[in-house]
Amino acid sequence: MRCAYIDCFSGVAGDMLLAALLDAGLDENALRSAIERLGLPGVSLNVETVQRHGIAAKRAIVGLPSKSSRVHRHLPQIEKIIRDAALPARATENALRVFHRLAVAEAAVHGTTPEKVHFHEVGADDAIVDIVGVCYG
Repeated sequence: MRCAYIDCFSGVAGDMLLAALLDAGLDENALRSAIERLGLPGVSLNVETVQRHGIAAKRAIVGLPSKSSRVHRHLPQIEKIIRDAALPARATENALRVFHRLAVAEAAVHGTTPEKVHFHEVGADDAIVDIVGVCYG
């Protein structure tokens, strides 16, 4: 197992972290296969090499078929998508843990339970791909 420490003191965008993992050696074909197993219709992953201030880097773009992919979901729906994907146990456990922590935080803010939280951006297809992809990597 390899370990990387990421100092994201100001936060991090999921697609950028996913691209960094690819640049560090995450197998792109294996990642694509994992994303396909999520069963999100029309979702794709585009990876390209870019130059930023003279430095080469990967850029990951989650392609979405239309606005219909901006589905808002509850935690149990997201958990089912992740479990049904049959990913490696560690990736599944970590992704479920991320979404559970987000649900607990949202529930505290909105005065409800984690199961009743209505995810907006975090429940969208691209956010699920970002989070599951990073946990897979």
